[in-house]
Amino acid sequence: MPQSQATAVAFYKTTADLKNAVTAAYAPLQAMYYGNFVTMMEARGDNVEDLNPGANAGTEYNIDRFLAKADNSDINNAWDSLYSGISRCNTALLHLDVVTDPALKTQFEGELRFLRALHYFNIVRLWGAAPLVLSPVSTDDAKKLARSAVQDVYTAIENDLTLATGLLPVTYTNTADLGRATKGAAKTLLGKVFLTEAKYSQAVSQLQDLVPANNTYNYSLLPNIADVFDVNNKMNAEIIFAVRYNKTIPAQGHALNAYFNQPGLDPKLISAYGSTDTRSALLSTVTLDANDKPVKKYYDTFDPNTKTLGTDFIVLRYADVLLMYAEALNEVGYNPDAFTYLNQVRSRAGATTFAQSDLPDQSSFRNAILQERRLEMPLELHRWFDLIRTNTAIAALQNSGLTTITIQAYQYLYPIPQTEINLTSNKTGFTQNPGYQ
Repeated sequence: MPQSQATAVAFYKTTADLKNAVTAAYAPLQAMYYGNFVTMMEARGDNVEDLNPGANAGTEYNIDRFLAKADNSDINNAWDSLYSGISRCNTALLHLDVVTDPALKTQFEGELRFLRALHYFNIVRLWGAAPLVLSPVSTDDAKKLARSAVQDVYTAIENDLTLATGLLPVTYTNTADLGRATKGAAKTLLGKVFLTEAKYSQAVSQLQDLVPANNTYNYSLLPNIADVFDVNNKMNAEIIFAVRYNKTIPAQGHALNAYFNQPGLDPKLISAYGSTDTRSALLSTVTLDANDKPVKKYYDTFDPNTKTLGTDFIVLRYADVLLMYAEALNEVGYNPDAFTYLNQVRSRAGATTFAQSDLPDQSSFRNAILQERRLEMPLELHRWFDLIRTNTAIAALQNSGLTTITIQAYQYLYPIPQTEINLTSNKTGFTQNPGYQ
């Protein structure tokens, strides 16, 4: 259940206490993004498949092949991690008044609202209706919660991000703060939320001041896409929000995720790149040792002491903004201006650009954008959600070059963890997702 959050009153007394709490609110992201999120958000789609059915008692394999049930430990762990993150945000928000510096108080509130919105955005896309907890709750009250309607969850996400855009700074002057949420990150995430909800005009409005070449946020496409992912070039001009890691500090690095290690990629994805497209090289592998051969996109060497890797996980980047903006423009109505933003991404990659004669109507442009998102951002946890929101997942899994999988629409969502079903005392308001009963 959403975690009890009622024991922190005595702890938060000073600005330093609250600053530590805000920093701690980012911590759950580390386990999520190089952990079970890769299985649940990337392997679920058509870019990569699980090649090891015996690993971890089939936990990940069953998610990939749509065999997972409500007792799957990865699904349970993801739920727990997300609500743990929400718990930290809610508790810190309740104690903001201990912060004496008004500017810092404003920043902290913006960060916490951004993080809470990100967590709920992942929850609503993974499970649909879910408990909406926006303030600390006791253990007993948590067991009484119902699953709030999807639209109610999205309304809360929109509210948090709208407020965050007015609270957060454009940038931070202290390099130690790089990786904290910014105004641009909040606007980007809100644009993605609107796109997911098919609120295309709102998406255009939210993203439009991010896309100019000389935007006030200083975001830009790097000339060489490989440099975006270079472990020695972290938080570069293309990165809007990333989960930070440091392999030299114990428990701050990460392992090499199995789906980034000699992955079973869809051959149709690989063959879709043109001969001059530089993005395909990022999916080739580099040998670290006999067992570890990461794709270049996630290449790093193991720290000799911690035995971990230090690549950040990029959650939001500028190429995504350009493609989202082009898509939203086209969905509002077929618009020649949308080609500008699609072609910026293709030009940077060395791919042939599109003319209006190549994509003469809204439908052909829509299909091209979906394909371009696949080519630009494979293994970045966007593909499965792109397939769901465009209602193309069933066809994509039937027509990939991987194992053919036939699914039904109810499998767009995951089962609610059985442990949550067992704990609830609200048996009518907290029910299992259809198809998993």
